[in-house]
Amino acid sequence: MKRSTKATVLAVPMVLLAGCGSSSSDVHAQQPAITKVVKASGTLEKCLGITPGADRMRKGPQTRQYCEELPASSVYNQAGARFQAGDHAGAAQILTKAAEAGNAVAQLRLALMYDQGDGVAKDWRQAYNWYARAAAQGEPESLNQVGLFYELAEGVGENWDLAAELWKASAEQGWLKGQYSYGRAFQFGLGVPQNRQMAIAWYQKAAAQGDPDGAHWVRWLSDPTNNIGFRDGTEHDFVMGPYLRFGASLMGGDPAGITFHNSGQRALWMKGYSQRIAKDERDVMRRMHQMELQACLASGGDCGALRF
Repeated sequence: MKRSTKATVLAVPMVLLAGCGSSSSDVHAQQPAITKVVKASGTLEKCLGITPGADRMRKGPQTRQYCEELPASSVYNQAGARFQAGDHAGAAQILTKAAEAGNAVAQLRLALMYDQGDGVAKDWRQAYNWYARAAAQGEPESLNQVGLFYELAEGVGENWDLAAELWKASAEQGWLKGQYSYGRAFQFGLGVPQNRQMAIAWYQKAAAQGDPDGAHWVRWLSDPTNNIGFRDGTEHDFVMGPYLRFGASLMGGDPAGITFHNSGQRALWMKGYSQRIAKDERDVMRRMHQMELQACLASGGDCGALRF
């Protein structure tokens, strides 16, 4: 799975980005680690329409006044005007000033621009830097994105426990993409005990806000005979390969209650899972052959080809 910024971005007075892409990774240069997970508070919390305990963020005219109280808000608005005029490079330069002044919304927007290469050269290090600075203030989408960096070890040490904490903080503030990521953590046991019902619960919250992927997984996981799926294409190809698999272990197949702290642990479990499916299939084929042989013997036919 590649880290993606196709997620809907938070609505603020000046919408700086029409869409987002994804960035490539370079695992060599390590970036500063997140040491503390926090949620938005004070003016930022009010600007984003966050109500503690609510399942969604609610922005509106009543929250706009608080956005204007964020650091360098006038500079942020100037960047928005420049962006809307089509000068994305100029917008990025102005936006940097607001981000450096500590405006968490500006920090998120700048991170997204570096992530996509919109108005600036695509640079995952700069993207991570600004996501991390916004996440340090509890900005929900930045918490979600930094969690993906830690899941995929993009420029930071792999840390699934921390990723789950970051997604939880994002989700509990009502951000739908954080809710989706936290549901995914429970679906696959990423830093939390694998729990299908908890995954469904968080996916439902994201789906209630219009997230189609969340809605898909609610439907799929609600059938207990459905396999929980695979974390990424590598897992899928390792287990399924080019074959039509039919092992009984594919029905459900949850690693219920297991917490995977890193990709190595997950890979080891997937290896055993693949072996169980293969054994199921061998057992089925053996029984089918025995039934065919018995039917042949009962009919009095020549069963030599069926003996082994």
